[in-house]
Amino acid sequence: VRRSKFWQATRDFLNNNGFVEVNVPVLEHTTGGADATPFVTHMEALDEDFYLRISHELPLKRLLGGGFEKVYDIGPRFRNEGYTDEHLPEHIAMEWYWAYANWQDGMKFMEEMFKFTLEKTFGKLQFNLNGVDIDMSKSWEVWDYATVVKNRYGIDVYESSLDDIKQALIANKLEVKDTENRARSVDKLWKNIRKDVVGPIWLVNTPKFISPLSKENPNDPRSVQRFQPIIAGSELGNGFSEL
Repeated sequence: VRRSKFWQATRDFLNNNGFVEVNVPVLEHTTGGADATPFVTHMEALDEDFYLRISHELPLKRLLGGGFEKVYDIGPRFRNEGYTDEHLPEHIAMEWYWAYANWQDGMKFMEEMFKFTLEKTFGKLQFNLNGVDIDMSKSWEVWDYATVVKNRYGIDVYESSLDDIKQALIANKLEVKDTENRARSVDKLWKNIRKDVVGPIWLVNTPKFISPLSKENPNDPRSVQRFQPIIAGSELGNGFSEL
């Protein structure tokens, strides 16, 4: 019942703000919109292989190009990867796209959506999760990606070498793979910080080498206009100004 209320409230908020719900295809010839391994299936009628979508993104963006300025979809997506507390191979997700809006508009919009949806679903904005108290009625803090990593590890995400970053991973008992690269290694350092965040906070100014499809910051082209809501140690969304 609570899950039903949650998605109904999400739809109400988006619809009340002029968005149109569109059910985009689940079967695709080419997957896109995320870094994930897809499931493959076979359509007998056409004798062709298809992928189950890993994201709603690309069809919704095509609708923006076709003149629909506010669109969203709520439905299943599939990622052929392992189970964790935060990831299931099949899960329900919501993605919205808003023409002519930027990341600042997006953050303000999502704060309002969180409050509206939580009030409708739970009847309150104060919660205790994993033993910590979270107040969703307060103003959100904004954390700069590079500053947070520098303060915690002494690592400059833009200048430090991969070897320096690997040493920080080892010092913090984090996994180092043979295929390690700078983007994944730096992200592991951030996730080690994230697990202890109470929130709500916005993580902003992600390095461009981690998020190359986001619009770069005009005041610092090494970073991008991306925002991620972090609450109770989890990343509960992702958004950015489009290129």
